[in-house]
Amino acid sequence: MATKHTLTLSEKVQLIRENENNTSYRTLADYYKISIGSVSNIIKRKAEYIENYEHNENSTKKRNFRDELNQQLDQKVYEWFAIQRSKNIPISGPLIQAQAREIRRQLGGANPDEFKASNGWLEKFRTRHNIQYRTICGESAAVDIATVEEWRDRLSSIIDEYDPNDVYNADETGLFRYSLPNRSLVTVKETCKGGKRSKERFTVLLCTNMTGTDKLQPLLIGKAAKPRCFKNLSMKQLPVIWRWNRTSWMTASLFGEWLASINNSMIKQNRKILLFIDHAPCHNSDTQYSNITLKFFPPNTTSKLQPLDQGIIKNFKCYYRQQLVKLVILRCAVANSSDDIVITVLDAAHWTKNAWQAVTQSTICNTFRIPGESSDRLKRRLKRQETARKR
Repeated sequence: MATKHTLTLSEKVQLIRENENNTSYRTLADYYKISIGSVSNIIKRKAEYIENYEHNENSTKKRNFRDELNQQLDQKVYEWFAIQRSKNIPISGPLIQAQAREIRRQLGGANPDEFKASNGWLEKFRTRHNIQYRTICGESAAVDIATVEEWRDRLSSIIDEYDPNDVYNADETGLFRYSLPNRSLVTVKETCKGGKRSKERFTVLLCTNMTGTDKLQPLLIGKAAKPRCFKNLSMKQLPVIWRWNRTSWMTASLFGEWLASINNSMIKQNRKILLFIDHAPCHNSDTQYSNITLKFFPPNTTSKLQPLDQGIIKNFKCYYRQQLVKLVILRCAVANSSDDIVITVLDAAHWTKNAWQAVTQSTICNTFRIPGESSDRLKRRLKRQETARKR
């Protein structure tokens, strides 16, 4: 007696489609090794089988799409985390969750706002990547010294083709609108209270050439399209370039817009520049610019190689903080509590402009010097560049 053969749902649907192409019952029965009666029963129930098949197929596609989307999200969030830690920026759980929500929105797909980056998601993310909470110490993150040395050896030949005025570096850093001290000197019997810490964070993009003769207007990113303090001002009247998004982080879209603007400026000046940037995910750009050549630092080396990280940003933040403190002291004279010390986004924008202007040419020139480069070697390099320009 022949063994009874049971068809899968996929095979039944295939049989139905072959029958619709005028394949006979006998041929189908022989091919699928079933009786003619079984073929007839399948054809009679074809609507049911096709509906079940399409439902299962769509479910599988949706599941596969979700899995692929989750993998992309996980990878991009971890890339962002790794970049920030390579800069020694402390990253908390809420920061990871906020960035994950923003990345999920950027990835698109159906209902991106339904992704909440819950505490459960964060815990699984930490487990997958073996991320632990630790107290931040003053030691710098591990840097591949061999990569750094190799890059330094190549750096002279990379920039020799450009006038020093045409070699730039750009990088982002975080700023807080205000940050009153969370500790205070008090009398023995006094209860220490009233401290206020900033809840509003900005991202500022700074860019300068290696001679310090062209410090580009800072790009400041906040959360509001037009804060109330901007009410009577046009965007062109602001002391900075103002942009916004939900997280106040730099995004690939904003960075691309900024690059296009700089490229247009260089076209008008008939200049071609070399721009050094790090490997932050938001710096990924497939666009080719006619007057800008992008050069990326090797991953996890910016603390050793990037000029802005060698003291320029630190200097800038020092000047920013000085202005904040001066204003707080001035307003303390009329304030009854810390709530009376109001600092606006416009204040922060002016401080950003003033602090950037205060960074001196000598500071910039010193940080742009190739690390480890002697004065004699620097003179020889500048002489080679001068000779090359005259040709």
